[in-house]
Order: sequence, then C-alpha cells, then structure tokens
Amino acid sequence: MTKMRAVRCFGFGGQHRLVRDQPVPDPGPGEVLVRVDLSGICAADRAMYDGSGPWTLPFPFTPGHEFTGTVVAMGDGAAERHGLAIGDRAVAELNIAYGNDFYRQRGLYHLTDSMDVLGATKDGGWAEYMIYPADALIHKVPEGLSDRAACYTEPLANAIHGVQRANIQFDDVVIVSGAGPIGMGMLQAARLKTPRKLILVNPGAAKRALGLQLGADMAFAPDDPKLDQAVADLTGGRGADVYLEASGQTAAFTRGLELLRKRGTLLVFGVYKQPVAVDLNIFGEFKELNILGGHLAPFTYGTALDLMARGLIDGDACVTHVMPLDAFEEGLTRKPDAGEVQIKVALDPRL
Repeated sequence: MTKMRAVRCFGFGGQHRLVRDQPVPDPGPGEVLVRVDLSGICAADRAMYDGSGPWTLPFPFTPGHEFTGTVVAMGDGAAERHGLAIGDRAVAELNIAYGNDFYRQRGLYHLTDSMDVLGATKDGGWAEYMIYPADALIHKVPEGLSDRAACYTEPLANAIHGVQRANIQFDDVVIVSGAGPIGMGMLQAARLKTPRKLILVNPGAAKRALGLQLGADMAFAPDDPKLDQAVADLTGGRGADVYLEASGQTAAFTRGLELLRKRGTLLVFGVYKQPVAVDLNIFGEFKELNILGGHLAPFTYGTALDLMARGLIDGDACVTHVMPLDAFEEGLTRKPDAGEVQIKVALDPRL
C-alpha cells in the first residue's frame, strides 16, 4: 500500500479536507512508521478548524496530536534507538525538542525554543499511517491497555503535569474546574494525591455524575450557592487550598479567585479565547495567591500509561465517542445531546 487517507489542514477556519491519495511515508533513519489505531480530537484542533486559535502554523499538515499506533516499519537504527519491534503498540510525545538551549539544559524540554509538534508543524495522527520522528520520545503501550486508553495518554499526561505543579498536600481541599479530557484526568490524578476533599465544578450534570464515579467527593455547577457553602464548611470559611482550572473559560478563572483561601494555589491549564479582566489586588494585597501555569506534559507520558495500566486511572471512561476518519468534520463539530456525556471524541482510521 503506497497511498492512504489523511485529513489535511490547508488553513485555519474550515480549510480541512480528507485526501484519499496521500502517500504513505517511508521511515528514514531512526524513524518509526505506525498504523494509526486511534487519534483524538482536542479543543486545540477545534480552534484550528473554526479559526479561533492563537497559533501560526505552516500549511498544509495533518492534524492529530493525541494518538496511538502499531509499529509496521522502522528506518535504520530505529529499533535500537527506541527499543521497539514490529507489532509493538506505541505512543509518541507530541513535542519534539532540539538543541541545547536554556530550557533543555534545565530539563524543561517542553518549553524549548527549538521544537516541532506532531499534528501541527509535523504530520499527526488523523491518517491511516504516520511517522514517529527519530528525535521523538516514544513509549510502548502496556499489554492489555485498550486503544481508547492509549489514545488518552496525551491529555492525561498534561493533566498529571498540572497536578504535579499544584503540589497538593494531604489536608488540602482541592477544586477541579472543568470536566473535559484534561479536567477528568486532573480529577483522577488529584485523587491519587489523597487530598482531604476533592470537588468537581462543571455546568453539565451528566459529567458531574461521572466525576463522582471517577473520584470526586462532591460536584457542583459553577453558580450553585451550595458550592460556596460547602467550601466554607470544609475550611472554616477560609476557602479552598488548590483550584485546578482546566475549562478554558474566563469566568472559571475568576471563580477560582473567589473560592481560594489566602496563599491558595490556582493552576491554569485551559486555553483561553478571551482575555480575563481581574483586580490584581486579589493576587497580592488581599490573598497573596500562588498563580501557576501548566503547559504540555514533560516526563509524564510514562506515568500516564503506568497509572492506566495499573487500573488507578480510567482512560476508557474519558474516550466517550469513536468515529471513522471520514467523519472528522462531524467529530470536530459534534455537540452532546441533553444528558449525554461527551468528553473525548476520537477518530479510528481502521473503520
């Protein structure tokens, strides 16, 4: 087979097309060719599709940065370089760092100034086959882990990075804002830190119900006055210790400022389409808050795979819909029905 189907992005704002005669790439030295088994649709992919994202990228490219694949061919030296064999299932980290700049010298490879991104500057997983580059960090999928869970590795790894940044303590009251793929990952990862109470905040009741199954002690809508009362009761009126913001909604950020105690920690992982207007005195004069950002997933892909393989995090519950590659536009624009849980939509090129 020398040709394959692939979704190609020719520009932002609805310029995605399904190409049926895209050449199957040949792996060069150190490279790995995989058959894509499943590839997720991210909020960033939707922002590319509707033209609302903040990025500048080269066109055309194949989107899809959440993927799992089966090794079908390798270039010279790839097997030894990556510890892989034909038939292995594997995921690659989306960011590929180069050089030896300030950030890589300090172990912050996800922040390097010299980087490629699979599904953006290099072709990603919305295709029947894709290349894992020679410089990619590749992780074998543990035996017994489903394709759905393996496909969830990238958002879960992001979530774990955010939870690690927040430095949750045993006696903390922790709030997770947003029940999308990263929010649900944060909820499950934060539960493993054994905080005193774990609260999910999300508008949709169906997702709140699932959040309770996945480890939340309580779940509320953002505007529910019972949320404020519960936090006050748990903390003697002080406010929550940690607020993990994964929704990307500006109102959710400001809600966190209200709910946190003095010297509380607000971890921001959402991607925002609008600026947030806040009184900066809340950060310093009134609460002396710790405001932290979270970005990508350094050193956490392996952790994500391990936690799912051990049954400590349920990745299958977070990939709620699987569609054929040809239905990518439906996947990008799909809205859940009333009462339906939609967390992660994934594309299966084998269908």
